[in-house]
Amino acid sequence: MAPNGTGTVIVTWLLAAAAFVGVVVLWPRLAARHWRAWAGRVVLQATATTLALVAVAATLNAENGWYADWSDLRNDLAGTASPHSASRTYGADPVQAAPAPAAARADRAARHAYHRHRSRWESRLRHRPRDRGQYLRVSMPGPTGRPVALEVWLPAAYNDPAQAGRTFPVVEAFHGIPGTPDDFHRPVRIGRIISRLVEEHQLAPTMVVAAPYTPHGLDTECVDGPGLPMLSWLTRDVPQWVIRHLRARPDRDSWATLGFSAGGYCAALTAMRRPQQFGATVLLGGYFKPAFGRWQPFGDTTPAGYDLLRLERTDPPPIAAWVQVALQDPMSGRGSEQFATMARPPMSVTAVVWRRVGHRMSVWISAMPMALEWLGRTRAGFRPTPTVAP
Repeated sequence: MAPNGTGTVIVTWLLAAAAFVGVVVLWPRLAARHWRAWAGRVVLQATATTLALVAVAATLNAENGWYADWSDLRNDLAGTASPHSASRTYGADPVQAAPAPAAARADRAARHAYHRHRSRWESRLRHRPRDRGQYLRVSMPGPTGRPVALEVWLPAAYNDPAQAGRTFPVVEAFHGIPGTPDDFHRPVRIGRIISRLVEEHQLAPTMVVAAPYTPHGLDTECVDGPGLPMLSWLTRDVPQWVIRHLRARPDRDSWATLGFSAGGYCAALTAMRRPQQFGATVLLGGYFKPAFGRWQPFGDTTPAGYDLLRLERTDPPPIAAWVQVALQDPMSGRGSEQFATMARPPMSVTAVVWRRVGHRMSVWISAMPMALEWLGRTRAGFRPTPTVAP
């Protein structure tokens, strides 16, 4: 029996029921006022409570696919790395020889725009940031015009006086559901991952911008719905605001998306629907059609443009994707495999197959260093070479 199997759920609930019956039957016999009776009551209560919690956990695991088999659970409890195979690329070659010639001109224009729009929040930057960089929360107009908060990670180089004229590549990041942009601070700690890769010369100092695409807990799936143009906001307004108010590089080869679970769909959607802004995407446990909850913006018929496997098949965009393929993940496994094998130029998909892992945060965190290292190896804007303005 696998931990996410029906048999496991049935057995755990039978054991929990047996423990409850045991408490009812044996409790009168343990009503005495001596230490053996007290110890017996404690054991009965603890056993019944523990087995009930195990049954609930098994049920939730069967519904969500957190753990694929017992070795997956054992590896997670022991804190050991999940096994994976070598990467394989489908479609076009993801490696860029050099930045596009127009990137330098766009970068000079962006630096000029930044100096005109630089925000007051820069006075809050720490001169000696902890964690080799710093997180910052900034406010900008949201998709409905009301202010919303972006969670931003700035690398240590951002606050280095010697690099005051430098601009930086950007990862626009998308959390899962439930979740918030702060997930990239804790528990992901993406700043630590990026800082280590920068120190190892595998990635350029990189900014991360996480936008709130689930206002008040509403699952928007990052689409443009009636009265809530989330996709347009994420792909145009957020990058434009970041370029004006942060020292961000503007060219598409210096912008990538990254997301896990529902955020994986958002990362793929934003990059594939706006390749003029994003040159790459990283997908972790994602899926490829919107999975709406209580919000149904399109009724019974979702526009074809939100079916990403269909978009890849009919009109593949000129982007590079890195996708984690976990075949035993019931939410994303087979879709991710199909997304990889269907790729054809000008699109490129690099897939890494994870063996016997489920749909959970610890798997995606363990995959992020490999994905970001791929970004630094293949995309010109993220390549670990110093780019300091003259």
